[in-house]
Amino acid sequence: MKRILLIVLLLACSSFVFGQVPDILCTQVNEDGSTTIYYNTVNPPNFAEYTISSFNSTSNSYVRIDGVTSISQSIYTDNSIDNNSNANQIKYSVSSGAANVSYANTMYLTLTNLTNSSFRLKWTSPHPSSSSPLVGTNGQSYTIYRMFASEGQWQQVGTTLDTIYIDNFLLRCSDTVSYRVELPNIYGCSSVSNVKKIIIGDHEIPLEPVLLSSSVDVSSQSLNLEWTPSISPDTWGYIICMGNPCIAIDTIWGSEQSTYNCLTCSVEQINSLAMMAFDSCYNTSLRTNPHNNIVLSYSREACSSKINLSWSKYLADPVNVILYEIYVSLNNGDFNLYQTYNQDTVSSVFVADPNIVNYCFYIKATLSNGHQVNSNKVCTSQSLPKQVDFAYIRSSVVDLENEKVDLEFYVDASLPVRGYDLYRSPNNIDFTLIKTFTYTGSNTFSFTDKPPVTLNKTNYFYKLHVPDECDLLYTPSNTVSTIKLSIDVSNPDINILTWNPFIGWDALEGYDIYRVDGTTPQGFPLDNVQSTSNRYEDNISAMVSTSDKITYYIIAKESGASPDGTLTESRSSTASVVKESLVFVPNSFTPMENVNNIFKPFCSFIRLGTYRFRVFNRNGEILFDTKNPDEGWDGTFKGKNCPTATYVYKVEFINSQGEKINKAGTVNLIN
Repeated sequence: MKRILLIVLLLACSSFVFGQVPDILCTQVNEDGSTTIYYNTVNPPNFAEYTISSFNSTSNSYVRIDGVTSISQSIYTDNSIDNNSNANQIKYSVSSGAANVSYANTMYLTLTNLTNSSFRLKWTSPHPSSSSPLVGTNGQSYTIYRMFASEGQWQQVGTTLDTIYIDNFLLRCSDTVSYRVELPNIYGCSSVSNVKKIIIGDHEIPLEPVLLSSSVDVSSQSLNLEWTPSISPDTWGYIICMGNPCIAIDTIWGSEQSTYNCLTCSVEQINSLAMMAFDSCYNTSLRTNPHNNIVLSYSREACSSKINLSWSKYLADPVNVILYEIYVSLNNGDFNLYQTYNQDTVSSVFVADPNIVNYCFYIKATLSNGHQVNSNKVCTSQSLPKQVDFAYIRSSVVDLENEKVDLEFYVDASLPVRGYDLYRSPNNIDFTLIKTFTYTGSNTFSFTDKPPVTLNKTNYFYKLHVPDECDLLYTPSNTVSTIKLSIDVSNPDINILTWNPFIGWDALEGYDIYRVDGTTPQGFPLDNVQSTSNRYEDNISAMVSTSDKITYYIIAKESGASPDGTLTESRSSTASVVKESLVFVPNSFTPMENVNNIFKPFCSFIRLGTYRFRVFNRNGEILFDTKNPDEGWDGTFKGKNCPTATYVYKVEFINSQGEKINKAGTVNLIN
């Protein structure tokens, strides 16, 4: 309809406005590349045709391309040239005779990309010359139209009197923009340029972030990434990827984000994580090098104190590991540094304390970029092995020679074990293993120990260790001491005894004091003292002994409750004193009387086994002979009373100084 009205308008005005020259009013490049020429009609005499010509650069002249024989036709479309592919304007002429020629050009539009969102448009003028514009266009402005393919509609974006225009628009990530330029004519048509299309978009990638670390949070056991954000201003966020090829697993929105918690990552596996930045057009940066987290694992055999730890290396080229550290937690307590290793070490053997049920470990690596990363946490639990209920040393008995000590043991034999370890110490601090007893299933056994130093010079301490079923933990027995008895003889009439307190029982009833002399080889109980006492004074001023030595020992007596209810005794070392030998021989006796009727020497502190006493008559005949210091002569010989007379005696013995004594004299027998 618009075209019909335009034709009518041109026909109506042609005879009044225009002369005999068919002036070109508009050149319109169509979407298919053809050109439609609008011109005014004329009515010259001898009309033959409107000749349509285009300029041929080869011949440097206009060449006829067609003719319009209808005098009233004012529009012609040229399909011979594709204006969309032609890189130059096309010059046309329309004539109705040799002298009646008008000229015009097509508007050829070109685009120059200034930025991703800015173009410079430049086009050729449709006017045949700057001094002779197309009829009806004087003072008219060029109108610039733009269309985005994503929108599908042409929009006017500006006007200008010039043939250059710069268009700016908001950045688009990916689209096609089209431009055309129109020059309106007052006579109803418009010259239209070719349509210029160009693909636009933001194809500049942002700078990649700097991945710093991939570390496991010890508390939550989740994997965390840390990075330095991209410095590109158009950064919108980050893409986290895993593996090789690196497959995206998550998107982090926000240019300033610098950490990521990977909830889908198993910290017990190596996660090769990398990342990329993306901009508002979802252009992605180069990918960072991946970081491989540390994975810690362990192995532990049953009934073993060794925990074997091994871990994967932290890989993050070009970042290197400076050192590895092992941190350990005991029974769910705080973690503490256990050991430090160089960057090439990936295993360690930890020796566990069997008393600790639960151990947890993790590895910390210090990186060359100054950051630290943690491995996953591993925990191992091993219940305490079965142990015996009790181990008890009943007693320690020192022999009379102070060379040996007899130990009696009582143990829980219901649990088969490797054996029983006996330890000895001279100070109750430094114990040395001296004997291992084989397990036999019996709950009682004994052992005689011969220490390196005699037991009257020092005392010793003993304890028994019974291993558990795994030979890891030990049930200790009570610690039992020997008793070292000492004697002070600075006072000739009083022997002062002292001893170390006995150690070993829950309760001690007291100490029994024993004295050994010639008449009591095994000793006899002299006295007893309370358990709190360790001193005793023995008054020997009135003592007469047939031995040159007095020996003492004490016996500690148990009270309270022992494991099986049996109360025992422990014996000390012996302590002896050698007294000066004394001999008194009476000079007369009366066998027929009730008193003084036995003749014998009174000997004290002579050496046992060296005594001999004999009585002779004047003829040298032996009337009496004995080696028993307690036996005397009753004045008879062969069952008959001897007469009153003077008799000779001889006494032989070895005194306390080791000297052999021979003493002789006479005695009067009075009837």
